[in-house]
Amino acid sequence: MSSDRAPEHQRPDATVQPSTYRPAYEATPHYRMPLAYETPAAVPGTPYGERPAVVWVPDAYGQMVPMPKHLAPAPMEPTQPRDLTPQPLLDPRAQVLAAGGVFAAGTGWGIGQMLAPIAGLGAGGLMWLAIAIVGFKLVPAASRGAASITHHHTTNVTNNNRGFGRSRSTIKH
Repeated sequence: MSSDRAPEHQRPDATVQPSTYRPAYEATPHYRMPLAYETPAAVPGTPYGERPAVVWVPDAYGQMVPMPKHLAPAPMEPTQPRDLTPQPLLDPRAQVLAAGGVFAAGTGWGIGQMLAPIAGLGAGGLMWLAIAIVGFKLVPAASRGAASITHHHTTNVTNNNRGFGRSRSTIKH
């Protein structure tokens, strides 16, 4: 028989275990149910009416264990239904703060636009003041026309300079 072929019959040690197979040990501890006389409430010599009430609760492994009723955990309360109404995309308080910031920025920009011409008033204002003064001086002279009196003053200065620092000046009016 060669090793490249499967055997024609199954070996007995390679059989599949049945589905009811259980390991030799239990993974979780097993607690047997106590008998009626083993319950903590059943103390010999106490009348039945004076025994504390016993309830059966599941333990950590899912087994039911007896427990005095006054020591048992409270029953679970049903959870309150959640509010599933859609929430706003942004928090309303955040919207108010953002709107205030935008308003403050816009107001600051607008005031800056209104006050910007005052910054140019220094140089430009002096130029317009000089133009206004010249205009007020020229308007009366132009409105008089030919009837106005004009004085012409002519002064002639003649300088004659010669060598070695000799010079002569004459003034004619």
